[in-house]
Amino acid sequence: MSKTSNGKGSKMQMQRITEKKNQHILNKQFDDELVWLSPYKKDKENNYHECQLNNHDLMRNLDVEQKAFKGFWPSKQPVWDGIALGRSGTLYLFEAKSHFSEIRRSSTPKSGLIRSRIRNVANTVAGLNLTSESDQDVWFKKYYQIANRMVFKEKMQELAKESKQFSKVVLVFLNFVNDLSWGKKMVRKPDDWIKHFDNIFRQ
Repeated sequence: MSKTSNGKGSKMQMQRITEKKNQHILNKQFDDELVWLSPYKKDKENNYHECQLNNHDLMRNLDVEQKAFKGFWPSKQPVWDGIALGRSGTLYLFEAKSHFSEIRRSSTPKSGLIRSRIRNVANTVAGLNLTSESDQDVWFKKYYQIANRMVFKEKMQELAKESKQFSKVVLVFLNFVNDLSWGKKMVRKPDDWIKHFDNIFRQ
């Protein structure tokens, strides 16, 4: 679980859009009524917390058994910017960004199991062909965060077959524009995000 509070970038934007007064924005976008499970306010100081999918309380709310991730991933899982349940029975997994620099991370999976899962999902879901070492380095290093989110989306869709709380999983890359906390470097147009992601998946 990650602790975050009002500050800069996508974390701040995510906190704002999940506030009750702003929830209609994404409800309208998805034509659904989202019940937010994460992030949530933890205390009177307005500290927010973001969850891993193997969080005990979260798994109980999703009707997923604790053993569901055994042998799938190390106990330290990715921390999600947002997790919500729709009234439609859809589980929404959010990865939020408000600047290009937030996408590139220096993390590299050490586990051969994780590498294998990323390779399989990249090939079957994203239509990529990670055969060369240079191709794999793009997803194991530079865009590892995007890759592991796709892996977990597929895992949760598998678990949806046994859950009474959700039957469908949607992975959302939520990109904000005009985030003033980035100053002159802020992303100003939605088309800039579209071009940026197009370039990523063409590499």
